[in-house]
Amino acid sequence: MDDHPDDFWEWTSRYPYDAQEKGLDANTECKEVHPVKKDIELTIRHLSTEYGIDQSEISAVGFCWGVWPVTKACSMGLFKCGVGFHPSLQFEDKFGGDMLEMVKSATGQVPLLYCVSGNDPDYLKKGGSVAAVLEESKHIFYNEQTRPRCVDFPEMKHGWISRGDTSVKKVRDDAEEALRLATDFLRHWM
Repeated sequence: MDDHPDDFWEWTSRYPYDAQEKGLDANTECKEVHPVKKDIELTIRHLSTEYGIDQSEISAVGFCWGVWPVTKACSMGLFKCGVGFHPSLQFEDKFGGDMLEMVKSATGQVPLLYCVSGNDPDYLKKGGSVAAVLEESKHIFYNEQTRPRCVDFPEMKHGWISRGDTSVKKVRDDAEEALRLATDFLRHWM
């Protein structure tokens, strides 16, 4: 198999959350499949053994399709809270799951904050199904900045935080605002 297939979905299909999503036994090693859950578990173990950080004190931040494994791990209670920038959650459906159920499960476990660009799917924006789930979160917050929610950045394009042209003032300002929101959110929930 080519290490860099032209088809994005073909490439991402090699990175399920866990082996069962590809119909493999959990203990099966396969060169073509690299379960993301293993990376998360190894990272948590490293932070715990090398730095003495308790798993209950670890949160995660994801960008684009990285928001999917962060949300999935949050649904399993692996993180204290989660932040996602320009989320691509549709991977849950691609691997046979239900995106909205995953988000509901995650928000039942931990608080989530998503920063959403203008060309991201409507279900992530105010009034959308995912945004509504985050808004209905039962986690107690102290002010608007710490409330679990989706924050819309309608003038931004998907990827603006990690690869946007920060020489453009509006892109830079919105990226800085999203990072500030994430910092405030993490500070509160950690």
